[in-house]
Amino acid sequence: MKCINYLLLLVALTVVSCGKSDKELQAERQAKMQAEREAYQKAYKIAVMPTMDCLPAYLLKDSLLYDTAKVDIRLCRFNAQMDCDTAMIGGSVQAAFTDLVRAERLKHRSKVLMHYLTDTNLNWQLIADKESKLKKLSDLSDKIVAMTRYSGTDLLTDMVVKKAKPKYQVFRVQVNDVLVRLAMLQNHEIDAYWFAEPQITKALAGDNNALFNSQDAGVHLGVVAVMDKVRRQEEEAAFASAYDKAVELINKNGVKYYSALIQKYMKVDEAVVRSLPDIKYTKIGPPRKVDLLMARNYLNGGKIINKN
Repeated sequence: MKCINYLLLLVALTVVSCGKSDKELQAERQAKMQAEREAYQKAYKIAVMPTMDCLPAYLLKDSLLYDTAKVDIRLCRFNAQMDCDTAMIGGSVQAAFTDLVRAERLKHRSKVLMHYLTDTNLNWQLIADKESKLKKLSDLSDKIVAMTRYSGTDLLTDMVVKKAKPKYQVFRVQVNDVLVRLAMLQNHEIDAYWFAEPQITKALAGDNNALFNSQDAGVHLGVVAVMDKVRRQEEEAAFASAYDKAVELINKNGVKYYSALIQKYMKVDEAVVRSLPDIKYTKIGPPRKVDLLMARNYLNGGKIINKN
């Protein structure tokens, strides 16, 4: 009996001696965290928003439509385009989904080196709160519109005002976070808001009124901008190839097929996804010259580029 107890004690001591100390475990955790930080720093990071123009990026990432040996793609998710701008200026991302007005301003005002990998199908609609009883653009007289300064929605607000010729001033309030903007509509805080999909569909589901559609006006300002301060051409090419694969799949299956992905990243429910229009995507290709000139002329006309 004493022999058995002795053997059990010996086994217990052996197990304890083989176990790692707290100090060793802490060192392992720190080493793992350091390795993860280094991997993140080396990764090809892309700034995205909770909007449908970014769906190819979400799909290629979740489905790994790229060779992970060639590129480690990480998505940096933001709800406000201004936060994407900050990431672009600071060099913490290698690419970003944005619009031509914002990108051209960053080029000239903040001296951010970039080029445009592709245009996107980013589209905005001006949605009036049903309680504001706005039915047409001229009704915007003495009303408040939620937009973002120095962006595509700023340009579109100018376009709408010129077209509507309202009797009194149209007031602009800057609301950068697109989800906050949607919550404001649901709380009936101001009169009208600029939204992209799927926030457009969510807003229209509440019986609010669409006053203007940038697509109908032939305005296409969405782009993927790639930072040029440190060129990473092989990784850019791998991302571009994966983007095209994602576009092919979305166009083949339809956007509603990716309901789970849209709900996950864009914070809408299944009912909104079911109500989405049949959105089509295009493969990698440069923005149209007419849209680029529109953005540049808008910034020059507003004396924004040369502001200190």
